[in-house]
Amino acid sequence: MKLLLTSQTNMKNIEIIIEKNKDKVIVNCDKNKIKQVFINLIKNAIDAMNNGGKICIRINECKKYVQIEIVDQGKGISKEVLNKIGEPFYTTKAKGTGIGLMISFQIIESHQGTISVASKVDVGTTFTITLPKSHY
Repeated sequence: MKLLLTSQTNMKNIEIIIEKNKDKVIVNCDKNKIKQVFINLIKNAIDAMNNGGKICIRINECKKYVQIEIVDQGKGISKEVLNKIGEPFYTTKAKGTGIGLMISFQIIESHQGTISVASKVDVGTTFTITLPKSHY
């Protein structure tokens, strides 16, 4: 997935860093749908970062779940906009459709997971995805 977005990150002088507490983490999921979620979130992070910087993807396996954080150093999201994140057809992008995040939320929920967002204007945004851990 990192390779898919390399040209976009290179153009904007953005580095993607992956941190994980285990070498291999297994989650029961539809890999194409989960890949779509990560692409949506990472592309949004890239769009929010006009001055370069880092996007950190933290993967932590716990006893019963896996938690993935996507942390950017972008412009952040105001509280007013934050309350509308994931609503159908809500977008702040000039050419956005407002369905990327909505679909991402639905995909995570369909996998019995949760997705939350925290943000500070002029500091950055963190999307936290929690999914049940596979027992294999």
